[in-house]
Amino acid sequence: MSSIDPALLRILEKDCASLGSSFSSAGPCRVLAQPSNRLLFAKLTTPVDQVVGEGQSLRAMKDALEQCPRGSESLVPAVHAAGVAADGKKAYLVTDYLDMNGRVGSRGQRLLGQRLANMHKFGGNDRNLFGFDVPTHCGATEQDNTWTEKWSDFWADRRIGEVIKRIAARSEDHELSTLEGQMREKVYPLLLEPLDGKISPAVLHGDLWSGNVGEDAASGEPVIFDPSSYYGHNEAELGIMHMFGGFTNDFFEAYHAVLPRCQPYYDERIKLYELYHHLNHALMFGGSYRGGAVSIMKSLVSFAEREVRRNDASARSEL
Repeated sequence: MSSIDPALLRILEKDCASLGSSFSSAGPCRVLAQPSNRLLFAKLTTPVDQVVGEGQSLRAMKDALEQCPRGSESLVPAVHAAGVAADGKKAYLVTDYLDMNGRVGSRGQRLLGQRLANMHKFGGNDRNLFGFDVPTHCGATEQDNTWTEKWSDFWADRRIGEVIKRIAARSEDHELSTLEGQMREKVYPLLLEPLDGKISPAVLHGDLWSGNVGEDAASGEPVIFDPSSYYGHNEAELGIMHMFGGFTNDFFEAYHAVLPRCQPYYDERIKLYELYHHLNHALMFGGSYRGGAVSIMKSLVSFAEREVRRNDASARSEL
């Protein structure tokens, strides 16, 4: 069995002394604390910003869950230590280690929906702004989480606009650039700008696809991990769920029983939130993800054009 990196061992002995007086390797990224017999997930690695962002994300979600109805806090593993190593070259994260089943059953889906919605409901920030204190990474992509007053500006500039800019920096893409201009002109005024001043920032996991959800084998409780958090519109969390699936009607019914759907245009707005993840995957992997993003953008532009015409006709008929 491999030994623990001496630098990580020093961190464990300093920051996790309440969990034990000795620490031994129990496998890759697994540490056994004695005499508590507590099994920990521990890593000391790079990129520094990504590990720091993950640690702060877990802590922000945990803080929100501790304000929720009892039992909700188990949704996120407890963070015992997180930060940058003394030499500044690596960052560390120590949490509880959980053995997890990959599939979340009906009960778990309901609990997941309810607890995630409560995390969103109670997980605001004192600034009442959208963003996060540090960059976080959705996959390999570092996200610009600069604090922003308006949600429409945050989503347009720091999510959709930013990732399209990065795609264009690799190879010029006139179609994506043109579509983004049409989104700003036609889609955002319909789907996002009416939310400004009406929604409150909620702490999000940020990358909640089915691969970042599991069921604790010991307790049967749902758990979410590998976050890329920021404070945003709660329904932005749901976009990637529709992209990859794995979340059942039990989940969505339980979620919206706590936080009702934001109307009008709920379905179209979810597609707009899903779009970011298609674009991000196009940035990371290329291939068919770009085609999926283009298809969503065209459909949203067409919808906005039809809706504006419909609203104009309705207004004229009332004259």
